[in-house]
Amino acid sequence: MPDRPADKPPPKRRRNGDRQAKQQDLHATEDSIHADLARLTAVEARKTALDGDDPEVDRLSDEAVRLADDIGQKTRAERQLGQDLR
Repeated sequence: MPDRPADKPPPKRRRNGDRQAKQQDLHATEDSIHADLARLTAVEARKTALDGDDPEVDRLSDEAVRLADDIGQKTRAERQLGQDLR
């Protein structure tokens, strides 16, 4: 049986590294979701302050939809990362 190459870590260490990377990804995803939620809250507050016929409402609504979609995608990724860590 050939020796393991010197630059290749043992499998257990690699799994720990993968786990740490996934944990970091999970935290980064959570931070990103919180930032998007804060922006979405600000967008909705701004829309509330405008008249319904203000053209800015359409632009802000588009941004709100994009943010909500991003939050959904990131939340699904967050769930998968959490499952991977179990």
